[in-house]
Amino acid sequence: MSQRLKVDSLSVRYCKTQADRLPIDFLDYFIGAILLILLFINLGCSAYHFFWPAEKGRGNRFMLAFCVQKNWKALKHGGSADGGIFKCFQAMRFYTMVMILGLHSMIFIGYGYTANPEFIEQSYDDFFKSLLFNARVIVQIFFVMGGFLMAYKMFSYAETHPFSFKTIPMAIINRWVRLMPAVLVVMGLAMTWVPHLGSGPMWDAVVKRERDMCRSNWWQLVILMPNLFPFEHLCMPQAWYLGTDTQLFLMTLVVLLVIWRWPRSGIPVLSGVMIVSLLIPFLQSYFMDLMPIRVSIFPESIRDIFGYNDTFYHAYVSAQGNWAGYHLGVLTAYFYHRAQAEKWNLKDSLFLKLLFVTSIPIAMGTVLILGDLHHRRASAFESAVFNALNQNFFALAICVFFIGCFYRCNKIYVNSVEWGPLQPLGRLSYCAMLLHATVLRTYGGQMRRSFYATDYTAIMLFAGIVCTTFLFSLPLYLFAEAPACQLQKILLSPRRPQKEEDANGNQVKPGISTVSVSTVSTHI
Repeated sequence: MSQRLKVDSLSVRYCKTQADRLPIDFLDYFIGAILLILLFINLGCSAYHFFWPAEKGRGNRFMLAFCVQKNWKALKHGGSADGGIFKCFQAMRFYTMVMILGLHSMIFIGYGYTANPEFIEQSYDDFFKSLLFNARVIVQIFFVMGGFLMAYKMFSYAETHPFSFKTIPMAIINRWVRLMPAVLVVMGLAMTWVPHLGSGPMWDAVVKRERDMCRSNWWQLVILMPNLFPFEHLCMPQAWYLGTDTQLFLMTLVVLLVIWRWPRSGIPVLSGVMIVSLLIPFLQSYFMDLMPIRVSIFPESIRDIFGYNDTFYHAYVSAQGNWAGYHLGVLTAYFYHRAQAEKWNLKDSLFLKLLFVTSIPIAMGTVLILGDLHHRRASAFESAVFNALNQNFFALAICVFFIGCFYRCNKIYVNSVEWGPLQPLGRLSYCAMLLHATVLRTYGGQMRRSFYATDYTAIMLFAGIVCTTFLFSLPLYLFAEAPACQLQKILLSPRRPQKEEDANGNQVKPGISTVSVSTVSTHI
């Protein structure tokens, strides 16, 4: 009996020579010229302000938007929002971003050529590493903050401005202008000059690959809908959050318009949306037979950059999968806005103090629920219940934590999120989110030997990625994000009615906000 054996010849992908470097093309020069112009505008405006400083309240606002000195001062001290109750959000942004960087550092170990792959396989049983691998829960902090700030901002806006469906186009434009400049800078570098910065066995697989994806699929990110497309083909996959948050922003904007138009419908409508936002992921997981999100980050999926992973696509990065957490933030804003309007003083409430103290232990407990799922196959019903409820119990605990911070119910918790150095780091978190994947890709792409992973080397990798990412985030913030934010305020912010100055305007009493939320963005 004769057998025929078919063999496909494979090329050696990771064998490179000096002559294999990418040639510099027209797009490289074009993007480079634009970035140089942006740099010179910042330096020119900064030099002008240094030699000819304008008096307070005077000077060209457009030039001041590009003034590095002004933007540096804003980074250190913030606006009026950071002198009040929402100061805790900046610290929570930083803490959450650090935890996400920890997860992505572990993913880097799993994606690269690790000399001891059992390190990743055994990490699922480790207490601290399991916290990182269940990062879907951690991301809910961003969605809770996004939902809260979006709703609170709209409630405050509607008190002094017309709030109708005509508001939606301007809200979309404001959001795009606020988010996109920093995205365009990072994306422009990723598709042009970053691939020229080095070489290595995995350079094509991780760095050149992103260049190719960004050159072909850049428009998916420009329209802020990247999470609707196959994850394995995304430009800057880490920016999936922007698409999800934008879709939830638009959905919530319509809900808020309804309850503002018909105030008596507020509680029924918000309750109905909460039920629907829990029901959709349950039904989706049950009928699509999705895995529990906790186990969707496994080594084989990491190697494919989470492509072809239905659970990751439909439950992790989708709007419907994160709707409930976002809506819990909206409900918290509704509750707090009403508490302000009716002057509820909850600072002395023993019940709130108890909930506040237990909120963090409860949140940590939700991360550890069903830790044995990595060793057994969950039923469809169990997966559906887990995907619908697990991260939302965490989100609810975070909502309670924020309310407790607003009323300053526990000095230890409040001090942990109002420590001064955390405030500028929190303002850098959006730039860190955009940049950290590029830092990881360039580091991994140039490695010439396999990586032997231990707890110590993982911690050193994690610390290095955090420090490098936030260091590179500083110029991105000063030269791109901060100027864009100032231009948005100049061109698009509605005129506010003049108010008499309050002698105690800088002293925010618990539950009574004199804060402007315009400086607290609704994203990371």
